[in-house]
Amino acid sequence: MAKGFVLAATHSGAGKTTITLALLKALKDEGFDVQACKVGPDFIDPQFHEIVTRNPSYQLDSCLMGDEGVKAQFQQLLQHPGASDLSKSKKPEKEKVLVVEGVMGMYDGLGSRKENGSTAWIARLLNLPVILIIDGAGMSTSAAAMVQGYRDYDPSVSLAGVIVNRISGEKHYQLIKKPIERDLGVPCLGWMAKDEKLHLSSRHLGLVPAAEVDAAMETIQRASESARKNLSLQRLLEVAGKLEEQEGKPQAFSTENQPHLRLGIAKDQAFHFYYPANLDWLREQGFQLIPVSPLKDEILPEALDALYIGGGFPEMFGEALEANHSFRNSLLEKAKAGLPIYGECGGFQYLCESLTDFQGKTWQMAGVLPGKARMTERLQRFGYGNIRTDTKNGFFTKEIQASGHEFHRGVVDSEANQVIHVTKMQGPEDPSQPRQWSCGLTRHQTFGAFPHVFFPSNPEYVMEWLKKIKKWQPLMVQKGSEA
Repeated sequence: MAKGFVLAATHSGAGKTTITLALLKALKDEGFDVQACKVGPDFIDPQFHEIVTRNPSYQLDSCLMGDEGVKAQFQQLLQHPGASDLSKSKKPEKEKVLVVEGVMGMYDGLGSRKENGSTAWIARLLNLPVILIIDGAGMSTSAAAMVQGYRDYDPSVSLAGVIVNRISGEKHYQLIKKPIERDLGVPCLGWMAKDEKLHLSSRHLGLVPAAEVDAAMETIQRASESARKNLSLQRLLEVAGKLEEQEGKPQAFSTENQPHLRLGIAKDQAFHFYYPANLDWLREQGFQLIPVSPLKDEILPEALDALYIGGGFPEMFGEALEANHSFRNSLLEKAKAGLPIYGECGGFQYLCESLTDFQGKTWQMAGVLPGKARMTERLQRFGYGNIRTDTKNGFFTKEIQASGHEFHRGVVDSEANQVIHVTKMQGPEDPSQPRQWSCGLTRHQTFGAFPHVFFPSNPEYVMEWLKKIKKWQPLMVQKGSEA
């Protein structure tokens, strides 16, 4: 029987990601079939998860997916191995362990209510026990009071254990462990020492993307060795929840009668932010996903029916992207010929005429969309948004409501009409007027915008792009969408 647990933390920066990666590596080395997930919309942590587990790591986000979507996604992972990477994943070898890495502090989410998409809320939805990571530096008995607060704030959340991070050693650990276990009855599962060599480098949007960090595995290996020495994997699995598959299987999709469709996916060091569930959804719609590299490929592959350029860090590779003249020319030629292209965030910026990086250097981009992208020192957008499409631009045939997430320092300057209008999503108790803005551009059969959208929950939004492929027929029609 599969087992699972959620790794939460008292706050951001408590060491949650490092300990998650250490445990994933340790469990993998023990021969378990490890499936990782991430609470929230983050792309970067799941890339590290995938490097360690060799399975795609899926987001669990009730703001983008809805509560039922979170449950359905988790059940699908429980019943089947992940298959969302562009290459096939290995089949399960031994018992499956599902590890869910939380986000921010345990109770932090959208707004201040408990039903806010937080780590604790996801744990409640999935009926998973929580392992709380605390920063033990500079305290001993006081740690018990802190753990008590996290346990008692929402008794419906099962706090099954504690991991103490950043302490000086075994003696310090015992000073923290004894009052927690004696006075609270919460087991302490082990500790991690304060060690700068276990620290993962940072960048302007969080952790450095795994696609750029060859040295990451050395850090993860060191953390895993520390975890195997000072953490009890046996006790961890003892307190983990036993997961039962719900009756019925995930909906199956037949592509037998579907035309042979090839959808290019830009995937290299510059572009690698994709929700695995989005790639699953595209496959279910009958598409064969073809890897494309704007950095290294000489031209766009022949016989593509559509192209999807996701987010990433194109501003870090401006010189190389500009230097690949043949690919940019090929892409522009295909766009003018009517190839349906969709760009998200970094992909949107690449489709513009130029991109100015953080050093003020301007690089020529694909030139498909009528705008100039530039990076700023200030975070421009951060959070969830409700999207409304604009039909005046000709790309969208009707007004569609969708939800998305933005986290970027970039802007696009353009005199063209904006394609979508966004209203910032906020908690129901927030009395302030939500911020609104417009973004996105279109030309030919190409559309680009900053928000990252979860396809299974917003099929109409995505189908407006896919409908540009004349021979494509939608296979999945959800409530509220049209074929």
